[in-house]
Amino acid sequence: MSPRWPALHLLLGLVLSACATGRLQKVPSQPPPVTSAAFAAEVTRLTGQSWTPGNSIRTLPNGGTFIPAMLSAIRSAQHTLTWENFVAVDSQPVADFTQAFIERAKAGVQVRILLDHYGCSTYGKAHLAAMRAAGIDLRFYSPWKLHNPLRYNHRTHRRILVADGKTGFVGGAGLAYAWDGHAEGPLRWRDTMYELRGPIVAQLQHAFDDNWFEITREHITGPHHFPALLPAGSLTAQSVLGAPKKGTDTIGSTFLLALRAARKSIVISHAYFIPNPPIIDALFAAKKRGVHIELLVPGQHTDMPMCACTTAPLLRRFIQAGMEVREFEPCMIHSKLVVIDDHLSIIGSGNIDQRSFFINDENNVFVLSPHFALQQLAMHAQDKARSRQLKVEDLHQPFGKRLKGWFGRRVQHQL
Repeated sequence: MSPRWPALHLLLGLVLSACATGRLQKVPSQPPPVTSAAFAAEVTRLTGQSWTPGNSIRTLPNGGTFIPAMLSAIRSAQHTLTWENFVAVDSQPVADFTQAFIERAKAGVQVRILLDHYGCSTYGKAHLAAMRAAGIDLRFYSPWKLHNPLRYNHRTHRRILVADGKTGFVGGAGLAYAWDGHAEGPLRWRDTMYELRGPIVAQLQHAFDDNWFEITREHITGPHHFPALLPAGSLTAQSVLGAPKKGTDTIGSTFLLALRAARKSIVISHAYFIPNPPIIDALFAAKKRGVHIELLVPGQHTDMPMCACTTAPLLRRFIQAGMEVREFEPCMIHSKLVVIDDHLSIIGSGNIDQRSFFINDENNVFVLSPHFALQQLAMHAQDKARSRQLKVEDLHQPFGKRLKGWFGRRVQHQL
């Protein structure tokens, strides 16, 4: 599951509020459409990353699909494995990953693992000890330090797995029983990971190296980590690295650019949708110029009820403006997907909230392809079929939830 700050930590938000909001980069008020070369150039200006043609990306809905695919990639590795992960809870999936990493390490594969100290605090001491005993270089990101307690608020929220520098995985999922299934009931979450091949994998490897170097002061190098990558498909993609403590925001700025560039449609399916004012304004402006907007968020099954209380007044305004707002009903929906004009797809770990913009380290992937977008919209349509469309009256809340929402809006940058 996706650990979020408990109530005690939320109180710290009042103390941290002055330094956590940050600023988005300057984004054109009327950018070119997402189908244009000028839009692609604007993304590169914001991210500092180049676009890579010749990629294939396989969509892996739910843990029952992506866990076997990731395990297969680990077990097939011959030279190197790198894994950065935000959240893991001692469970069968964790045991399976641990054993697969150990087997490859004993076979001579160089295995480097970077786990978030907060999100992976429940990984299991026996699993950690076994991996280290097998020679795996395992580090924790941003451990608690008494002399710098506020640093603990900064997490790596990335989910990156790279095998032999040739096969990569990104998305928003972690490892726990909640992910070990097909979203078939309240105890199994709906989520998506993606398997990438082609030149884009080198950018994923560099994303892992970003935090690996921060922790170890050593870069990963060499042809086993960065092999020559031949074209593997027809997709043009770019990895968007979010590292707000090392530089300017990229995750929020590129979301904002994409929303402002929309001409026909915006589809958002996000687990923790707590947008800041520029994103809110961009959505209202898009609706005014005739863009069709769909938003899918968690319903009653959520690990973050504070989010629903916080955003209820905003969602009422969205509905009144003519946007389609839906709640996913069967279980927690943890996936993160944005599709603009049936052409641009935004996938990865970054949420549409200020924590992802200005506090956490993230990694999104932009994909320019109507064919890939069509696949994502088909998956979204399946999720819509398991959701209900909200009306304004559905979002009226009792006093207790309104009070919780008031508090949530005071500390929303920490949620």
